[in-house]
Amino acid sequence: MIVRRIVVPLVCAYAVFLAAAIASLRRPAPRLRTGDGAIRPGLLRHVATTVLGGYAAFLLVVLVFHVLIAGQRGAFRNALWGGGFLAIVAAGAFVLLSILARVVGGRRGGMMDA
Repeated sequence: MIVRRIVVPLVCAYAVFLAAAIASLRRPAPRLRTGDGAIRPGLLRHVATTVLGGYAAFLLVVLVFHVLIAGQRGAFRNALWGGGFLAIVAAGAFVLLSILARVVGGRRGGMMDA
């Protein structure tokens, strides 16, 4: 019972994580060029892609562990609204703080220039 409900999903999730890690090592992400404005080119697309991918992974985890395994039917609806709210707030805060760091910190090279 424990093997089917806990170990199998955990091993599958770990296998997906390892596959993603190996894929990222084989094909690293391209470096973004620095722009002259407060928002570097591609920042919004990068943030949106990251947030949507993370949100989808979060919903998948809730679906598998809470809904399918634990039988908590209301968990998915709560995850849709609560996780969506947190994703929007986190993405907005990241973009605003990136712009602020770029404007206040000047045009020096740094971590935000990637």
